[in-house]
Amino acid sequence: MRVTLLLGSIFSGGFIALLFAATIARADYPISSICIEAQTGLIVSEHNADLRRPPASMVKMMPLLLVAEGMRDGKWTLDTPVTITRNVETVGGARVYVSAGEVWPLSHLMAALAVVSANDAAIAVAEALWGSEDALVGRMNGRARELGMIDTEFHSVHGLSPGNGGKPDQSTARDMAILAQWCVLHPIIREWTSLQNHQLRPDGADRRNTNRLLWRMNGCDGLKTGFTGAAGYCVTATAERGGIRLIAVVMGCKERSGRFERAQELLEEGFTNVRRFRVLSKGDAVAPAVRVTNCETAQVTPVLASDLWVTVRIRDLEHLRVVSDQPAAIKAPVIAGTPLGKVEVCLGQKTLAATRLLAPMDLAPASWRWKLKESVLRWRGKAPQPAARSISTAST
Repeated sequence: MRVTLLLGSIFSGGFIALLFAATIARADYPISSICIEAQTGLIVSEHNADLRRPPASMVKMMPLLLVAEGMRDGKWTLDTPVTITRNVETVGGARVYVSAGEVWPLSHLMAALAVVSANDAAIAVAEALWGSEDALVGRMNGRARELGMIDTEFHSVHGLSPGNGGKPDQSTARDMAILAQWCVLHPIIREWTSLQNHQLRPDGADRRNTNRLLWRMNGCDGLKTGFTGAAGYCVTATAERGGIRLIAVVMGCKERSGRFERAQELLEEGFTNVRRFRVLSKGDAVAPAVRVTNCETAQVTPVLASDLWVTVRIRDLEHLRVVSDQPAAIKAPVIAGTPLGKVEVCLGQKTLAATRLLAPMDLAPASWRWKLKESVLRWRGKAPQPAARSISTAST
């Protein structure tokens, strides 16, 4: 038996930088952006979210994810030693200037990658954990396919523009948001990306995080910036407030500050327009009642196995539906907690949350005396009304 309840009635630096900036100004590419709720992927807003373009150093979110997943699986630890090779010293762009022959703990280099966007740290980690840059790039593309990042193609571990006719990294704001969803599931990534400063050597410079939203925005704890002449200024940002985590991606800004202003605007609008609330609570009864045969109790109303929470835009509240699906009848004996179907909260054709329906109590088989009495009453046309012994532990 499938029942739908509408909820509308309930919830009414320098020359090079200038040259890059000029290159971007000449490019006629619109800004891409998207804002989503991290847990469900709910799209809060989007603009040109499927436009393929270089993501610059935001590609480093994928090594962050793969390293965190490897730590989870026991492949390496924060103390795993990383030996620096001559190849690491040759990369350009942002660096922490590690030297060939040095050995650094994995944790130090991952913090450098996250905070400083260090390209030499990215290559060092690739060589130490995967054997080569190419091997890590292959795994990055494989993981992207597994995550459903259908418009992404990685060709580097750092996001720099290619030389010597190489292919550029390609992605979209939507795909970067998907990658960010998986990144925020790992506390160690949020720990790395929320560091405001990083000092690799005790006597070295204290480098500031490239993500200025860590200082500007309450609740922001990541994730990654990016910039090249072809990509423009980019950022993937995340913040959490009141149990809601949002992710915003902005790509292709012409000015450094523009990416942060736009990302903060998207996140602030999201927190204003999105709500997380409990539709039903664990133990609540969900109609209709289920008829019980072979039992002195004629019917019971199933109860929720767990709380039913959803995160939605405020404007969608009146369109939510609670859909229950339970059997028309069950036969005793039944043990309390036995599954009796499920209940879902839906928006359009999408299920936002679901949980099981359970039997609220033990239902013992009827005694032979009760069965005999019922038979007599039926013969006389005076069988008891089913509703007379109905049991419901709560109401919606």
